[in-house]
Amino acid sequence: MKHLHPAWLILVALLLLSLPAEGQIQMPRSVVGGGGGGSGGASNSVVGTMGQTVIGIVSGPSHWHHIGFWGGPPTPTDADDTAGLPTIYWLGQNHPNPFNPKTTIRYAVPDPGRVKIVLYDIRGRAVRRLLDEDHEAGFYKLDLDADDLSSGVYFYRMQAGSYIETKKLVLMK
Repeated sequence: MKHLHPAWLILVALLLLSLPAEGQIQMPRSVVGGGGGGSGGASNSVVGTMGQTVIGIVSGPSHWHHIGFWGGPPTPTDADDTAGLPTIYWLGQNHPNPFNPKTTIRYAVPDPGRVKIVLYDIRGRAVRRLLDEDHEAGFYKLDLDADDLSSGVYFYRMQAGSYIETKKLVLMK
């Protein structure tokens, strides 16, 4: 049995990527292009839109073929830039991460109530109570100064009513 030359295989793969797959929906540029920034060259581009994570796009004059997956709902990135009140509880990933020695944790509270955020070490021992107070509905941020802690992996856990979420952070000194 004869084998195809590798150049032919690459050519066939490129041709298949440029054609819409069976059942694939072609989205007009106006639908996809309005929601995010992007970069690319003459034959390809990478574009992100709100609520979508895109690994790559093969595009033609009137359509884009997405290669990737859909992400979750957009999350607030800056308490000062959000409009209105949150509709869900949300605990953001600290930034920067890894950090030394300061980082910021953002969170959202849709209903008035008690909010607790506790920092734990890798063994699950409570290291520091970062927050334990009543909050009105809104977007918040908490600055953490870990100058007195040693390098390592830590976890922070937010509890507000029945909502509980835990995130990992890394302190590198």
